[in-house]
Amino acid sequence: MTEQQRLFEHYNPIENRVGKSFFEGLPPKPGVYKMYSELGDLLYVGKAKNLRNRLFTYRRAKMGTTPRKTIRLIRMTHNIDIEICESEKEALLLENELIRNHQPELNRAKKKPETYYFIGLNNEEQNISFSLQMNQPQADYVFGAFKGHRLVRKSMGGIIRMLYILEHDVSSAFHLPRLLTQKLTPMQYDLPVDPDGVVMVSLWETLLEFVKGQSTLLIDRVIALCKARGLLESFAGAMILDDLDSLKWFYKRCSSRNYQISQHLVLDSPLIPQEKLDDYLIEWVFERKKD
Repeated sequence: MTEQQRLFEHYNPIENRVGKSFFEGLPPKPGVYKMYSELGDLLYVGKAKNLRNRLFTYRRAKMGTTPRKTIRLIRMTHNIDIEICESEKEALLLENELIRNHQPELNRAKKKPETYYFIGLNNEEQNISFSLQMNQPQADYVFGAFKGHRLVRKSMGGIIRMLYILEHDVSSAFHLPRLLTQKLTPMQYDLPVDPDGVVMVSLWETLLEFVKGQSTLLIDRVIALCKARGLLESFAGAMILDDLDSLKWFYKRCSSRNYQISQHLVLDSPLIPQEKLDDYLIEWVFERKKD
């Protein structure tokens, strides 16, 4: 344990470093705050509905009752700047911009919108080609961009797995291709299909509507087909139910949310650019509050 860490066990150093007058002069207004290291490096950008209340939480932080990451931030901070905004919405948008442009060391979210996923689907003669890409794919059908690395990959893996099971009448996970038994789906997968099979006849249109965020009928039809074949009681049943749960979360947090954003904000295209998604999410939330 360093001397600096031991020091914080007895008192919080941030007021001595930043100055008591700084805290006393904080306005009860919305805005953003930027926390800097001793060398002047930007450590963290945050937003506040009330700058005074928010920054006082750092001033009052104590060992044992404060999260470790906050303690680390306080221990590293030697200066704080604030920017007052006209509204909470403006503060959130400015926070997004500053995080994207300056990549503060201790911010995690919103730093890399270029990693948000696009989903591509190609309907070919004997297979449906699925792709996950961090740049817009060349595909017949493109959806996104979607946040949530693990959720997006797990959900797409679940869709491919369930379609494979239904198309090829698989009743055991042991009969699935190895790639489809992994927790995260591959970035590219060609699903063999029969033009007259269950996927193309019964599920293709509902698949498109699901990924567009317009309908959950895909989930209902998958459940009905699985029940009719007794798959939910089979060895693969637990896997199918887990995949269905992931699909529900994907629809709520990704596809349906993107569709609502494009409708609420009257966007020219349902395809949302990666660098715009975080800002559009804020715009959408505040537009909904007006309704």
